[in-house]
Amino acid sequence: PHVALMFCVCADVDECAEDSDDCHIDALCQNTAKSYNCICKPGYKGDGKQCEDMDECENDYNGGCVHECINIPGNYRCMCYDGFMLAHDGHNCLDVDECLDNNGGCQQVCVNTMGSYECMCTEGFFLSDNQHTCIHRSDDGMNCMNKDHGCAHICREAPGKGGVSCECRPGFELAKNQKDCTLTCNYGNGGCQHTCNDTDTGPVCGCHQKYALHSDSKTCIETCAVNNGGCDRTCKDTATGVRCSCPVGFTLQPDGKTCKDIDECQENNGGCDHFCRNTVGSFECSCQKGHKLLTDERTCQDIDECSFERTCDHTCINYPGSFECLCNKGYILYVSCESRKK
Repeated sequence: PHVALMFCVCADVDECAEDSDDCHIDALCQNTAKSYNCICKPGYKGDGKQCEDMDECENDYNGGCVHECINIPGNYRCMCYDGFMLAHDGHNCLDVDECLDNNGGCQQVCVNTMGSYECMCTEGFFLSDNQHTCIHRSDDGMNCMNKDHGCAHICREAPGKGGVSCECRPGFELAKNQKDCTLTCNYGNGGCQHTCNDTDTGPVCGCHQKYALHSDSKTCIETCAVNNGGCDRTCKDTATGVRCSCPVGFTLQPDGKTCKDIDECQENNGGCDHFCRNTVGSFECSCQKGHKLLTDERTCQDIDECSFERTCDHTCINYPGSFECLCNKGYILYVSCESRKK
């Protein structure tokens, strides 16, 4: 009698596909042979069964943001103060040149500054209270229309006193002489690109940890200390920021950071007599059959097979890349199987 054999195979249940896992909504389900794993998504922390958002802005470096760091679920984003714009790296803040847009709204002269701008007037005019339009000066009397009123920013008539009083624009403080205005960090970030601290002598600028303060005491420049300054290979700190360079066999790309391999074989076959093969950072020359590469690693020289002992029984004739055996009269050439294989 025939006996029927039955085999039972237990297939793995993919809990992830069936949605029968108990992973947190902010976790990824990873199927395994007998079960599954729960892994919190990037930007979240926990055991996978419970996940909570990581606040990247809480670290010592403000999430890498040089101005403001805004935490969002699973991620974060950097924002810049007024007068600045976010750089391509999404972290640094660059000055906006307000004068490029409709002259900054200035009637006459617009002067861009770090984080802000200032309107100025030509000779014979002074800036009105709106700090944009210009008013013609008067030589009569000691009042706000007089060119000698002396106020750095805003001039107010002083009723009954026959004089004037001075005020400053927002972000400035009136100096002790009651005429000049002292800049604070509340206006254009105090002229600082990154951080600003008010002191008795005015704003003092600082930089985020991956940058160094420029000699102008306002601008922040990259350094090689963090992430190699963004350079692929060699990074050097200079007075104006990092300078990237590449080793021999590579060329610096237009971004000033990336190094790209040079294909030496593209130009003059790399100087090789026969074959040129490009390698990362270099290249190699090789020769056709019957030739050898000389010590200059470029030149190919014919191998004189006839100079080797027992190449031919009788007469040997050398050719470029080859040779021929000839027999004396009364003999015929015998080619061995070994020779045929070659």
